[in-house]
Amino acid sequence: MTSFRDLGLSSYEEKAYRGLLTLRFGTAEEISEASDVPMGRIYDVLSSLESQNVIRRQPDRHPRTYVAVEPDHAVDRLLTARRRDLHRQQTQYETIAAEVLTELESIAPVEGHFWPATVGQKKLLDDRLDAATNTLVITATTTAGGLFGFEEVYTQTIDRLTDTLDRGVSVRFLFTDQFVAEMPDPLVTELDQLLDVYENFELRTTATLYTTYDVIDEKNICVYVANPFDQNSILGTIQVTNENIVQFVQK
Repeated sequence: MTSFRDLGLSSYEEKAYRGLLTLRFGTAEEISEASDVPMGRIYDVLSSLESQNVIRRQPDRHPRTYVAVEPDHAVDRLLTARRRDLHRQQTQYETIAAEVLTELESIAPVEGHFWPATVGQKKLLDDRLDAATNTLVITATTTAGGLFGFEEVYTQTIDRLTDTLDRGVSVRFLFTDQFVAEMPDPLVTELDQLLDVYENFELRTTATLYTTYDVIDEKNICVYVANPFDQNSILGTIQVTNENIVQFVQK
């Protein structure tokens, strides 16, 4: 059950405010008796309520008399105060997060974000296809680690590629001539069929491509790094989100 305590009042403060509402106005002693707040605490409680603008003192009254602010105004003032508290907390957490990130970046690899490819090539390609919402550029070359096992991965991922094209994502493949020459015939046939069906699918070949990377929605580049001990597998990927670098690569 919700109460004024959910808006920041203490148990005694809520009791005193409710008691004063019942009395309409009253002295500290009367409020203490109506609310069951001990006399030893009542003055501190009333002072706190007054500072939160939910009760007010009546001037020129002896003994000192208090009156409760109307409930709608009291709730609105407490809500406004809580919003200010939340904003201060948000600012504090954002500052802490920035400081922690700065500290961690000081011990992170200088080259940037490197993710070991322990999930496997198929999972990496699936993630690229699923992440794209507008455009996706996928490149491949045999000079940067061989086929990476992609001849098998692409065959397994044709259905996922079809789903991506059905979502309206513009998909462009850029492969080296050598890469295409080493692709198995069934995969070439599958890709040719997709080219015939989908206007938002394009495949081009080039002789001058020196690394394998994907560009997702013109905002994120995933660069594949070959395993130096096994040229047919991927050691990991580097994620690049710097806008200037992304634009440069796409040119």
